[in-house]
Amino acid sequence: MSRFLVSKCICHSRDFAEIKEYAEEHGLTSVEELQSEKFCSCGCGLCIPYIDLMFETGKTEFKPGAYYKNIE
Repeated sequence: MSRFLVSKCICHSRDFAEIKEYAEEHGLTSVEELQSEKFCSCGCGLCIPYIDLMFETGKTEFKPGAYYKNIE
C-alpha cells in the first residue's frame, strides 16, 4: 500500500486544506467556481476529481485514484 497521498493542486501549489478553507470563506461549492476565481484547477486539471471529492466528503487528503476507486 502506498504512503503517498494526493493533497494539493500542483499547478497552483495549494494544499486541498487551503482550497477548502478558501471555498468555505467565499461560499464556493464547485471546482468551476474556484476556477473562475483562478484559485486552483486552471492548469493540468489532475486535481479536479480530487477537489470534487473534497467538496463531497470534506476530506483534504486522498489515496491516488480515490475518485474512481471509491477509496476512503
